[in-house]
Amino acid sequence: MARSEGGASPSRSCGITTEQRRQLPFCLAPAMVALILALAGVARWAEIAADIGAALRALANAKIHGNATHSSISTVS
Repeated sequence: MARSEGGASPSRSCGITTEQRRQLPFCLAPAMVALILALAGVARWAEIAADIGAALRALANAKIHGNATHSSISTVS
């Protein structure tokens, strides 16, 4: 049994063009922007945390090496 002219066919998508199918619906666009900004913010915070961690490790290493060189000095009067 064949479909009538008014029925949906695989070649026609209710008059929607390929360009329209590629675009996000207007209601999803703000959500996508918010998601991208949130991910960028998380990435930036992770970068800052890594920088702080590196600085603290360098400080701790400097203190350890600094104490090792001065451990032979006596402070007894």
